[in-house]
Amino acid sequence: MDARIVTSKTLFAIAQGTHKVLRLYYHKEKWSSIYPTLVKLAQLYMDCYESSPSSMHGQLGLYSQNLGYNTNLVMNQNVLVCMACHHLKFSRAVTEELLLASFADYLCVARESDQLAAGKKLDAQQDKLWKVRHHLAVQILSDGQTPNLQCLRILSRLSNYDSKLVASTPQRFNDHASLIVAIAHRLASLITPTHKQNCVALDRAIKLLYSKLSYAFALKVLSAIAGAFVKHPAGLLCEIKGEMGFLVIQSNSEKIIAVVEQGQTKKLAKRPNRKFQFHCGLTATTDAKLLYNIWDRATEQAALPFGSEHLHLLETVKALSHSQFQSIRALEKLICEFDSVSSALQIAAKQYNRENLKAASVRHSLAMVGLDAAGLLAQRVLLEQIIANHKLPFTEDIVHKYGVISQIIALYVGESYGEQFERLLSPFAAVIVFLVTKQGVEIQHATALHSREYSEELVSIANLFGIRAIAKDKYLDFNQQYFEKSILHKAMLDSETLKKSQTNTQCKLFIFIKLIALKVISPTFVLTAWQKQLVDDVLAESRFVTAQKFDVALLEAGFYSSIA
Repeated sequence: MDARIVTSKTLFAIAQGTHKVLRLYYHKEKWSSIYPTLVKLAQLYMDCYESSPSSMHGQLGLYSQNLGYNTNLVMNQNVLVCMACHHLKFSRAVTEELLLASFADYLCVARESDQLAAGKKLDAQQDKLWKVRHHLAVQILSDGQTPNLQCLRILSRLSNYDSKLVASTPQRFNDHASLIVAIAHRLASLITPTHKQNCVALDRAIKLLYSKLSYAFALKVLSAIAGAFVKHPAGLLCEIKGEMGFLVIQSNSEKIIAVVEQGQTKKLAKRPNRKFQFHCGLTATTDAKLLYNIWDRATEQAALPFGSEHLHLLETVKALSHSQFQSIRALEKLICEFDSVSSALQIAAKQYNRENLKAASVRHSLAMVGLDAAGLLAQRVLLEQIIANHKLPFTEDIVHKYGVISQIIALYVGESYGEQFERLLSPFAAVIVFLVTKQGVEIQHATALHSREYSEELVSIANLFGIRAIAKDKYLDFNQQYFEKSILHKAMLDSETLKKSQTNTQCKLFIFIKLIALKVISPTFVLTAWQKQLVDDVLAESRFVTAQKFDVALLEAGFYSSIA
């Protein structure tokens, strides 16, 4: 899009593109084009939302009679996903995965969905297709050589999560990414009318679902959608001089309202100061002016972009990894361009101050730590900023688990706290940054446990975050790009990629910390014989000497798991 501005052509492209892609399933020779088409459409939705959220919110108050039920439903569902992700500050990469899953929800049953909405029964073949639609969509996208299968994992859970949303008993959801799409689906189903069901107003639909749920993150998603709509309340209806008004834009005190009669736009009216009684409703129309063109004449200030990837911080991490600093001043100069990092570094340095006081400046912080450990501390703080600020469906859970790892390392190093602590924690911060930036949508509540008694595979940090395996090729590239000269990060890499028989002392220390973290976080985790021997070997060379003494210290430290 030129200058990322929403135009009538953009909105028309979204509507027509959504309508067409949902019907590619019925033409087998076009299956290979489904995935790239979905990616382009997902990006178009996000571009539109960043440029003019009101134009997207307004679609929730419109029903395009030219497109039919299923296309209107999927468009509503996609807009709701954008609303939640943007308000929760998720990155474009994460949002794209959720949009792809949202699209694929009805990818194979567009005709069947329209048929059901019209009150017609499905025949036996259609009914079978309806029941396996998610499985079939996964198969089609997989056969289309989809480069990233995260959207497929979300898709495989949608039916189960959709039913759990309205279950009579409280439910727990291990996969927040799937939960967001399920919530968008449930709301879209309520606000999109069928032959038998009138539409439920958006505000009432949110309240209905909110009243049925007790799961904290689900309530957070609904609040995010409501908050996004309150900020850009397009599509609301009102009365204006005895005629129906459709709110197009509201910014500060200015309101732009389309006067609508029988689904057709008569004119646009600007009412800067007048108050109206607005309410949520639905306008069925075939009018291209109302559906698309009014947004050309009613521009608004662009919204903030979706959440940042924070790649600029990684470039500084790379500089820290590749440089040998001869003075505190040289190190300070590199990191002081980031105010948030400077403040976080001063707080982190408190643990090196006997009085536990915050340092007066960045230079003071680095001086307290000492030059040998200061570079590692600065690197670790930069990585922690990415972990905390790169918003994901499970950001709070990720931060908690990272904190557990930090506490375990602090317990292990004891009085030798300092460079040894930083040498162990910084590589962990780096690999967690990799997971949140490259495999973030895969992260879940529960840990991913394997039976490894007779396996040569090592335990992975990814298992702690509910991921079966780290993306080894991508992790290798990540390590080479940012930590190529770091022996410590090479040891962490080895602890993720080598076989049991190939591990060295440093590698085993990283594995030991992962095993203890899994033991703390997961109540069902049991060490295999090989893992138990590794723990005993590591502790035999430590101040604890035995695993029994270390277990006592763990209990005294008061660790807890965020997973009930």
